[in-house]
Amino acid sequence: MGHSEGEMILEFRHVGKSFPGVKALDDISFGVRRGTIHCLIGENGAGKSTLMKVINGMYKLDEGEILFEGKPWTPKSSAQARTQGIAMIHQELNIIPEMTIVQNMYLGKEILKKGLVVNDRAMRQEAEEYLRQQGLHYPLNRKMKDISLAEAQMIEIIKAISCGARIILMDEPTSSLTEKEVQFLIDKIFELKEKGITIIYISHKMEEVFKLADYVSIFRDGKHIVTGVREEFTRASIIEKMVGREMKEIYPPRNAKVGEVLLKVENLSRKGVFQNISFEVRSGEILGVSGLVGAGRTEIARSLIGLDPKDSGDVWCDGKKLEIKSINDSIKNGIAMISEDRRRYGLVLLRDVEENVSMVALKHKFDKKVIPLKKERALVQEMIDDFAIKTPSFETEVKTLSGGNQQKVVLAKWMAVNPKVLIMDEPTRGIDVGTKYEIYKMMNRLTDAGMAIIMIDSDMDELLGMSDRVLIIRRGEIAGELSREEAVPNVVMDLAVGG
Repeated sequence: MGHSEGEMILEFRHVGKSFPGVKALDDISFGVRRGTIHCLIGENGAGKSTLMKVINGMYKLDEGEILFEGKPWTPKSSAQARTQGIAMIHQELNIIPEMTIVQNMYLGKEILKKGLVVNDRAMRQEAEEYLRQQGLHYPLNRKMKDISLAEAQMIEIIKAISCGARIILMDEPTSSLTEKEVQFLIDKIFELKEKGITIIYISHKMEEVFKLADYVSIFRDGKHIVTGVREEFTRASIIEKMVGREMKEIYPPRNAKVGEVLLKVENLSRKGVFQNISFEVRSGEILGVSGLVGAGRTEIARSLIGLDPKDSGDVWCDGKKLEIKSINDSIKNGIAMISEDRRRYGLVLLRDVEENVSMVALKHKFDKKVIPLKKERALVQEMIDDFAIKTPSFETEVKTLSGGNQQKVVLAKWMAVNPKVLIMDEPTRGIDVGTKYEIYKMMNRLTDAGMAIIMIDSDMDELLGMSDRVLIIRRGEIAGELSREEAVPNVVMDLAVGG
């Protein structure tokens, strides 16, 4: 395929970037060739996203230099980077929920009539043309808050394409997409490459790296370990270089000691969303929930814990019939949920680790109105130790932690109130392979202690690797239930897609 033919479009020379207490990028030197797909891979906190943000003008370099098309590259902002040919699609989407699709697409680059008034008609026509070119048909007046994560991700990608970018940076773009949508995106990426656009792509998914990459760069602890053509690497060699050690297995063994029914759901329905949902989950069990994006999996969970209303249906926990009208009712009755979007729903990003870990426990675990700081700190320290949260201190803002450590903070927050049933929606989305393994071990530890876990998951390997049973949801209904032995990819997918 002539890897060597493309000239260097981007070069990193001894690049360094530090934050208080951590060297995020340490003497990074490598190059990216024009018109290639260059994958960056490494554990969370390895420096990949930081490097992307430096390229994109969000962070300023402390050391070294970057050359873009042979010239020093020092953008003052992401807006300036975009106008000069480098666009970025973030892992956590840059959208304004209350704005429409078309308003989000043209935010900061509105088409004006006579330089004064926003020309809505022209923007709509142009947006429709961009969508048509990509084979998409979304109602442009719909608000971003009313579309799925998968659809929002595609809008972000179209925004980048519409800027005429020569380099597109993609940080985990498929983390919330179904297999069908992932394939659609991969086809789009190959189309962009055919047009001479360079793609720099962060992914934790090995199958994507081997499907997409012309070149691979591996990062560890802020350092660039190696860059080479994809054919030089195997899955095992990439993981070994990422984590600095051999990993014998991806999923820890499941030795489920399944006990009594902890959660029972009968005929749960919400008009137009899901209907007649009935299932049980037992102590010590991980129940996997599969289905396409939009099938209603998350919506069922949200109604179950009182975040969204239900029209009918009954829920029992530990033999007691529940009347759950709010998340507080759910917590009091021993049911907790970790959201698929931890940054939006699971964390208060501008608050520190201590506040995030203790916020639910302070309300639900302690009887007194005023909790002694010593007691609160002891709880937080216990959670940090239990969940191996890597943080410089209690006072560190959660937004500065890696994705894996943020997810551990969310897990610790809910474990501080000792729930009987834990719902985990996309539990390892955007997390590196090493931290995923830690979270799997934590899940095993929790079920060994008698907890029941419901795991909503779009990652087929993870779903089959960790679940004791799998429930398949299709268009708001249960399409099937499979034992661990019966749950193989083609059977699960057939049930999810239907006739």
